Formats: sequence, structure tokens, C-alpha cells
Amino acid sequence: MEISLLGISSFLVIGMAVGFLAGFLGVGGGIIMVPLLYFWAFPAIHIPPEIIVHMCFGTSLAIIIPTSLSSSYAHAKAGNVDWHMVLLLTVPGILGSFLGSTLAAHVNGSLLKSFFGVLLMAISAQMIFQKKGAEKTDRSFSPPSWATGATGFLVGVFSAFLGLGGGVLAVPIMVRFLGVPIHRAVGISISFVLFASIVGTVGYIVNGWGNPHLPTFALGYIHTWGWVLAGVPAVFLAPWGARWARKTRPRHLRQAFALLLMFVGIRMFF
Repeated sequence: MEISLLGISSFLVIGMAVGFLAGFLGVGGGIIMVPLLYFWAFPAIHIPPEIIVHMCFGTSLAIIIPTSLSSSYAHAKAGNVDWHMVLLLTVPGILGSFLGSTLAAHVNGSLLKSFFGVLLMAISAQMIFQKKGAEKTDRSFSPPSWATGATGFLVGVFSAFLGLGGGVLAVPIMVRFLGVPIHRAVGISISFVLFASIVGTVGYIVNGWGNPHLPTFALGYIHTWGWVLAGVPAVFLAPWGARWARKTRPRHLRQAFALLLMFVGIRMFF
């Protein structure tokens, strides 16, 4: 299957947008990548409708891998990554991620998507109206290990099932329920997203292997050309987004993330 100029340009634009978001908000970027792949990039290269949704989710997670790697490195240099907490999130997150990607390959996700949308909108509203004095600033604070592990498992399931990197859920949970400062939550989130996305990607490769509708050079439900074309610009834009995040006040960063959550929550119903 040949890729047109429109297909190439669409993947490049997606990669740039996702790279900046990964660095700035600590998210993998699947929240914008999945709809752009579904409505724009994949139709332009004639991906069969029988597999287009799974290809969107799988390719989204694959693109998140180089993006989150670059972004987590930038945040680690700034001292915003607690690797112990990343580990506590990752171990159960890996189990949840593989479970989520397996469920996604066999289950109609309409009801789960609706539930997820309501959850995101509720968290968004809480973050928008949170009082200024409630903003945590204690960088040495560490939440209970059991709470962190439960967060990792929950985020892993939802992120893999819906083709998201996980940051869109991990950041608000860490800020709202675990009491982690927003800048630190962003750094921890994108580092966790890296590991969760690797496992989720493997799940989509395994579950899509041998599907008769797959395009040429596909790796399971991963579109390899799209992966490369979007992944390269994303790697270079992620550190730039991380620098902007460090310059942004915690309250403004939290509100920007809340607006993003509201957008994603509404999108889940369409």
C-alpha cells in the first residue's frame, strides 16, 4: 500500500502536536491522535473500516513510545520525575495495560467509553474549580504505595483499552487524590506512560497478528509507516513542550490540563 503526500503530511502534523502535548502536559497524546488518525490520516491512505478503530488505538500507543521517552528525559533533567513512584505505577500498570489491550480486541467499548467520558468531565470540573489554596507544593510528599499501585492498574486498563497513553487519567488522579504537585505529576506521568505504552503496543501487535484486512507492512494493529512518520517529529517537539511546562505556573498548568480533560470527556460520546 502506497502512502500519499496527504498521508505523509498528516502523520507529520500529528507527530508535532502529540510531541508538544507530551512534554507540556505529561500525556501520551492519544487523546488527539486517535480522532486525527480515525478521521484524517487513515482514511487518506484507505485503511479498511473493519480494522480502522483498532489500527488507530494500536498505532497511537506505538507513536507514544518515542514521544514519552524524549519527554520523560526532559522532565527528569528538571528533577520532576520520582522514579520510585514511577515503578509503583508501572508494575501494576503493565498488567492493566495488557488486560486493556486484550479486552479492546474482543469487546465493544461503547458503554466503557461513555463511563470514561463522564469520569473525565467530573475530574475536569473539579480541577477547574479547585481553590487556589488547595494547590500542593510539597515536592517531597509521597502518597501510600497501595494507592499508587491501584492508580497504575486502573490507568493501565483504561489507557490500553482506549488507545491512550494514560497521562490523561494519571495526572488528575495524582493531583486530586494522591496529593502530588502538578509539575511533579506531569513528569511522573509521562515516564509511566512510556512503560504502559510499550506493553499496550505489544498487546495490539499480538492481537492483530494475521488479520486478513491489515495493510502492507503493518505489524499487527500497528501501522509502521505512520509510527515512524509521526514518531520522529514528536521526539523533537517533546522537550520543547517540557520547557514550556516548567515556565508555567502550577494553577495555570492544572487548568490547561482540566480543559483538555473536558474536551476528551465530551469526545468519548461521539
